[in-house]
Amino acid sequence: MGFSGYAELWANRSVRSLFVAAFFARIPALAAPLVFTLYVVSDLDGTYTQAGIIAAASTIGAAFGSPWRGRLIDRLGLRRAVMPSIIAVAVLYPCAANSTYVYLIPLSFLMGLFLIPVFSMVRLSLSVMLEERQRRTAFSADSIVSEASFIIGPAAGAFLATQLGAGKALYAVGACEAIAGLMFLRLNPPTRSVKDAVADEVPSTVPAHQQPWMSVPMAFLFLISGGAVAALIATDLSIVAELRHLDEVKAVGLVYALWGLSSLLGGLIYGLLNRSLRPTYLLLALGLATIPVGLGGHVWSLSLWVIPAGFLCAPTMTAAAEWVAKLVPEERRGEAMGWQGTALTIGGAAASPVVGAAIDGVGAWGGFAVGGALATGIALVCWGAQLIPAFRPEVHPSLDGAPQ
Repeated sequence: MGFSGYAELWANRSVRSLFVAAFFARIPALAAPLVFTLYVVSDLDGTYTQAGIIAAASTIGAAFGSPWRGRLIDRLGLRRAVMPSIIAVAVLYPCAANSTYVYLIPLSFLMGLFLIPVFSMVRLSLSVMLEERQRRTAFSADSIVSEASFIIGPAAGAFLATQLGAGKALYAVGACEAIAGLMFLRLNPPTRSVKDAVADEVPSTVPAHQQPWMSVPMAFLFLISGGAVAALIATDLSIVAELRHLDEVKAVGLVYALWGLSSLLGGLIYGLLNRSLRPTYLLLALGLATIPVGLGGHVWSLSLWVIPAGFLCAPTMTAAAEWVAKLVPEERRGEAMGWQGTALTIGGAAASPVVGAAIDGVGAWGGFAVGGALATGIALVCWGAQLIPAFRPEVHPSLDGAPQ
């Protein structure tokens, strides 16, 4: 292990610019859910249930939109695929800031549908710009950038909503999302390698965008991605529930900070490794580390129990993205990463009510146990299936002929 890999990435001007753009682009996207919640409950005098419906509409839209936009990037390139999203967010956010609750539901769905696909664009570009030996470090670095954006985004949304009002904050978030899209248009990071683009000029019986890429190993990879989010959602909800039970809600910032910093550290260390780890094994470790977090009966013990689970978050997500690049040919990778984004969305949406019911039924420890058990069960199913020779993942050959 060594930090030379990170230094090599940072010395690459194109990669450095992409990370900076990704950092700023994710902040408004992470601020938007909080701003919408405050807009519904404050400006529209709605309930938190109504705010949850708005979040669900946006989530459903994102689940449909992510693979669709990924396919457009594969076929049309980044600029032509992202331009409709930029126009959409520039129009939809002002409309939302002036709409009633009834109209806010379809507007939220459209916002999710046209959400600028930062995750897919960044990971796809990194997989094209860099050699296979650098991808693990690059994806880990992107996870670290994501954690940094996560720390700032909700706080920035809360500040705007309290200082300007939630309605005006929606204008600001929409403007920032449009500017983020323009940043990517300006950078125009590559989504296809030169060799692959030249290969497209050679006539083929089956067009590149119609060639199959889905396989049983990819289906298991999507299942693993959803299982990872289930564990994260369980930890997120159960931390709040446990602190409310302890009457220590004021300590939520401390616990979340330790959780996020441990994830950041885990991503940093994973990027230093000289070999890939199977996401199946990482998800199994994440699930097993999540189950006992509920044993923390005090703020200090909860903070300590959450560190191992947090440490495995970024590596699990990074490994999943890394294996998409290994299993899918370059000309279909954008669509595959879009479907992975949908798997992440579905995993969170499916786990939330189950974890919530466990918390309501037996307490916060039940949320940790159920979320960890879901992740552990999914990992064991995928691990067992991978023992079958026909279901073992086979990496897609790289452009230079070496295995990825």
